[in-house]
Amino acid sequence: DGAPEERTSNIANGIDVVKFGALRQDWPDGPPQVLCLIGRVVPIKDIKTYIRAARIIANRMPRVEAWIAGPEDESPEYAQECRDLVAQLGLENTVKFLGFQKLTELLPQVGLVVLTSISEALPLVILEGYAAGVPTVSTDVGSCRQLVYGLPGEDEALGASGRVVRIADPQAMAEATLELLGDPAEWQRARESGIRRVEKYYAQHIMFDRYRSLY
Repeated sequence: DGAPEERTSNIANGIDVVKFGALRQDWPDGPPQVLCLIGRVVPIKDIKTYIRAARIIANRMPRVEAWIAGPEDESPEYAQECRDLVAQLGLENTVKFLGFQKLTELLPQVGLVVLTSISEALPLVILEGYAAGVPTVSTDVGSCRQLVYGLPGEDEALGASGRVVRIADPQAMAEATLELLGDPAEWQRARESGIRRVEKYYAQHIMFDRYRSLY
């Protein structure tokens, strides 16, 4: 049967679907051309790949904005390197460093949550985005593939709630982003899949029920 800690590792984290669901916006003219990477500005988040992808995206979608929402104080040298890269690539009007932000204020303005991390476990920010009606483009780390494409069976049948790409591949990240932001119907399909997936498998009450039944 295994020790409790072994079995609990199979219980997925849950989020407050009601709280984030209240943030959903209707976008009759297509998704907002705003990407957002939500996380600390540190090397493990590979912010530089995000910035390089933003250059490729902006070449084809000039009005796009690429936000970075997270503190810069953990690795100031890396944060400065990222700002220098933005300047080198001429992205001062595209990439915006927002610092720490409240997700409840941020997510209603965002078209895609983007993760370029080289390591993650199960990023709650993807699930919070789904609940708010925001699909994702993520690197293939941790549980991200499961969160985007679903586990085999009923979960997978819900459809893709975004795209998963290789680590440190700005071109692939850009192409996946353009595929969603540039096609309102495809973006809407991903959005609906994300909402269904988070409500069915990752709601907070499901996590609590599973822990209660375990203990």
